[in-house]
Amino acid sequence: MIKLGVFILPPKSLERSIKNYKKKIKIGYGPQKYLSHPPHCTLCVLNISKKSLSNIKNKKFSISKSKKRYKIKDFDFFKNDPITKGNTLILKVEKNHFLNELQSEVLTSLNKYIWKIKKNYKNKTMNKNYKKFGYPFVGNNWVPHFTIASLSKKINIKEIFENFKFLKKKNFNLRVNNVYLFEIKKNHHKLICIKKIL
Repeated sequence: MIKLGVFILPPKSLERSIKNYKKKIKIGYGPQKYLSHPPHCTLCVLNISKKSLSNIKNKKFSISKSKKRYKIKDFDFFKNDPITKGNTLILKVEKNHFLNELQSEVLTSLNKYIWKIKKNYKNKTMNKNYKKFGYPFVGNNWVPHFTIASLSKKINIKEIFENFKFLKKKNFNLRVNNVYLFEIKKNHHKLICIKKIL
């Protein structure tokens, strides 16, 4: 079985900014979860069989004529993150029709290859999404974002926000041409293939 991540990767300018934020967290607060992960916006993470990988590589993701763009909103937190049990610092992405359509297209296209391992989340919507799609964050409860780090609850969130207020913000209005498929093994991410969005 393979854990497959389907990601949007940031352009170089945004990638540099996210890496700088990660460095500031590490310097100020020491090692934290996700600091070593490459900058990416997750469309979904799915469990698939190895034998289905060749079929997935040949899949095409096609969406309507909606503009293939997104905007960065601001810094935010997932408090009490159900995945990490910490507080996850993110750069929030403004959700739009294109992103919703793209996630839906990816999940629909890959649905027959998904292995749905038995899981039980406390949240009913997450359970419903996982049973249907193999991923708990879909549609209304999916918050597109770029993760900086998931922080220990011992770290003061207000202090983090005060520090990040002084960082230079850029008005990122970004175009998406491709999605990137990665094999995920704990903290290691290996690129499998790049898929052009048609």
